[in-house]
Amino acid sequence: MKDISIKEKYEFYEDVFDNMPDALYVLDDKGNMIYVNYAMIKKFDIPRDELLRYNVFDMYDDGLIDYVISKNVYEQKKEVVMCQKIFNSHGKELMQMVSQMPILNDKGDIQYIIGVMRDMEELIGYYYDALNKYQTVKDIGSKRSDDNKLLVYNSPQMSDLIRILNNVAPTDANILVQGESGTGKEVLAEYIHQMSERRDKEMVRINCAAFPETLLESELFGYEKGSFTGALGSGKKGLIETADGSTLFLDEINSLPLALQGKILRTIETKMVQRIGSDRPKKIDFRLIAATNEDLSECIKKKTFRADLYYRLNVIPAIIPPLRDRPSDIEPLIEYFLNKYCKKYGKEKTFGPEAMNVLKNYSWPGNVRELKNFVERIVLISASSVYCIKSIPPQMLNGQLLSPSSSGNGGNSGCQFDIRMSLEENLNAFEKQIIESVVQQYGSGKSAAEVLRVNQSTISRKMAKYNISI
Repeated sequence: MKDISIKEKYEFYEDVFDNMPDALYVLDDKGNMIYVNYAMIKKFDIPRDELLRYNVFDMYDDGLIDYVISKNVYEQKKEVVMCQKIFNSHGKELMQMVSQMPILNDKGDIQYIIGVMRDMEELIGYYYDALNKYQTVKDIGSKRSDDNKLLVYNSPQMSDLIRILNNVAPTDANILVQGESGTGKEVLAEYIHQMSERRDKEMVRINCAAFPETLLESELFGYEKGSFTGALGSGKKGLIETADGSTLFLDEINSLPLALQGKILRTIETKMVQRIGSDRPKKIDFRLIAATNEDLSECIKKKTFRADLYYRLNVIPAIIPPLRDRPSDIEPLIEYFLNKYCKKYGKEKTFGPEAMNVLKNYSWPGNVRELKNFVERIVLISASSVYCIKSIPPQMLNGQLLSPSSSGNGGNSGCQFDIRMSLEENLNAFEKQIIESVVQQYGSGKSAAEVLRVNQSTISRKMAKYNISI
């Protein structure tokens, strides 16, 4: 087992306490401040070394607090929880909920007091946010159990769509799923399959845009041995045959070549499939679900899609609205993916009210796929000791973590020498600008430390020195 030095242990504990969302401080037996964490420094907006010169009774005399709670703790020798008004260096009044717990020595006398301070408004916000999340998780859980754990939604648009699909899923009617890229068309197709009488067999799926025309035909219809150069000696069963007794899902059917559209149409109408190189058609019992991210009526006008095939496919239209048009689905989806990726990567994360508000007001041009990838990314890059993600770097919502000016490509960093300041003062200003930029872009002190290749405790101390917040 690796030996850890006292210095390393100190830096580790300092990192842990500095990444706590609550203000934490330690008093000695006379009320002198002997430790404050980064959240405490931010709350009072007073540098660490200045706070550590304070006694709590002096803080009262200087008008920083309206009551000395530790006086009760010294008298009662037990934990005291009460409200307290504090005033930061700018005179702003903040109502806090404060918990102070004594640590007793062998004689039963108070040796230290540990204090934890939290903003009352923030605490109330977290309380209601937690209640809402609890109810959301319950709603998601009930819907997922009803829907074979496939769908997460809360919007009236999706509720109406699912109600219609529940009625038609047990039938063999063709369904055309329409929606922008990333809206979850394949997930919806799988849901329909699971709600059908064909659920005991796996749904057969193929992306029509993923194959060239010649290969797509052989994949769909199969071939007899010796049908063409490179064909398997035993021949091959096509995916339509494989879907016998099940569901065939044709994704991006708008990419289906015109030459194959007629053959697909005949297969749908006759439920007969004929392998390449064979003169014997075979009866196949399958249910067809197709999906498109284009407006097929426009494709018909452009003569890239057959009208008769469109009408055959579009017996039951299932249109998935983009995520921007159903904002009430955003939070349930975030909670679902957050829970999924926290379990996958062994993390514990939640989004604070401000961060969640940013996400709910984002347009999500990539729809559910973009949201899913975003949640996985932020679970991975946010500091492991940060439980509540309070802010979202704007760059993360457009797929970039670094702006061009900070990507190391020689662009102008924006640092300018100020002749009125000394070299040390200029260096401090440059250092602050660099750290502040990277912290904001990466969302945590830990991630910034990794990018800048320094110890996390160094970043924590610099953030406190320059009053940099996440």
